Amino acid sequence: MIRFWEDHPELAGRLEAVRDLILQRAASDDPDVRAAVGQLLASSGKMLRPAFVLLASEFGAPEPARALRAAAAIEMLHMATLVHDDIIDGAPLRRGVATLHALRGPRLAVLVGDWLFASCFSLVADLGGDTHGGELARLVSRICGSEISQSSERFSASTSVRRYLRRIAGKTAALFALSFHVGAEQAGCPEARVSVLRRLGYCLGMGFQIIDDILDFSSSSGETGKLPGGDLCQGIYTLPVVHALRADDGTLARALERARRNRRAAGRASRLVADGEGIRLSRAAAESYTRRAMCELGRLPASPARETLRSVTARLLQRTW
Repeated sequence: MIRFWEDHPELAGRLEAVRDLILQRAASDDPDVRAAVGQLLASSGKMLRPAFVLLASEFGAPEPARALRAAAAIEMLHMATLVHDDIIDGAPLRRGVATLHALRGPRLAVLVGDWLFASCFSLVADLGGDTHGGELARLVSRICGSEISQSSERFSASTSVRRYLRRIAGKTAALFALSFHVGAEQAGCPEARVSVLRRLGYCLGMGFQIIDDILDFSSSSGETGKLPGGDLCQGIYTLPVVHALRADDGTLARALERARRNRRAAGRASRLVADGEGIRLSRAAAESYTRRAMCELGRLPASPARETLRSVTARLLQRTW
């Protein structure tokens, strides 16, 4: 059972069905693709995005088989972005295990990522209609734009809060929002309810990414499954760093400059961020987005799905992994 959903066994069972559907799609392909997809699914974390598709569908009149296919498409899109992100970042670990490119080489990893993108769009085509396909295409374009922006701003001590928020809005928050949108729309929710659910996803995604960036400084690799301070070493300055730099007397800026060439200096820069005001201010921002998410939840009709989302929203703010 997926650890994050242990308290929700019925939903956990449906997420296992999503995994099975993805494995079935890979079963007819090359053995290397099948093995790689199996590896990715074995370390697929919380599976929040497909869960949000399924939960959002409960606010309409869901057809279980269609909801599962929509959830699988969203998860495959997410998996594809992670594979490509890991290649770009040269990340050796994700969720505590070796990344696909580290185990099998960048060539196969790129091809598997491409296969996941293609299979995602194939699943969406199976659902019928052109709305989801257009939404997915726009999302992929937005994710690529945010990735390009992030790359162009590497090691820039002048990165602003606004640019950081725009960057995560185009990646994490956009995919969270789309997960809710797809689930609600394919279940026939009225337009106003789809909009509420989409805003809920956006706020959850923003808060989730900020907490992720805090954990990069405040948790061990055993808890998060990745190397602490990894983004900082890559020159990706997240919200804790941006806030810390705004109050910096020059000490952190000098440490960051040295960190470009020296891993030990990167460790010192990470400690300066962890001990500064940047963590507190970033947590306040995550709490603000969580409150906004709770407000959107209050606009939805009372139901078991709403209570599950309320519980998940609170847990995501307090998580340590």
